[in-house]
This record gives sequence, C-alpha cells and structure tokens, in this order.
Amino acid sequence: MGTKDAAGKVRFGLALALGVVVPGMAKYALTEMGYGSVGTVVFYTGYLTAAVLIWYIWVRPLELTGSSGA
Repeated sequence: MGTKDAAGKVRFGLALALGVVVPGMAKYALTEMGYGSVGTVVFYTGYLTAAVLIWYIWVRPLELTGSSGA
C-alpha cells in the first residue's frame, strides 16, 4: 500500500467520521438548548450531505461491472 492509497483511506475515514460526529454534536447541543426539532433537522441534513458527498467523491467513480462471460 502506497502513501497515496493510505492518505486516501485516511481522508475517507475522516470524512465518514466527521459526517456523523459533527451533525451529532450539533444535534446534542441544540437539543440541550431546547431546540430538539431544529437539532433533528440539522442532524439529518448534515448526515445526508456527508452521505451524498462520500458517494459523489469515492463511490460514483468506481467501475462496477460483472463478469463478461456467463
């Protein structure tokens, strides 16, 4: 595994972790301040945004094909 591959895996892991942790902490803070509904909207929006960005950057470019012989 080269340095480029390792750096890509680290970036992917950080993006995945931040996509869950940051919206989760924001939801917690907003819920503690009495804005539970706003916190829920912030969490789902942040989580969905992270999922779409991860799909767009890492998953979409993959060449997913089956075997040519049946």
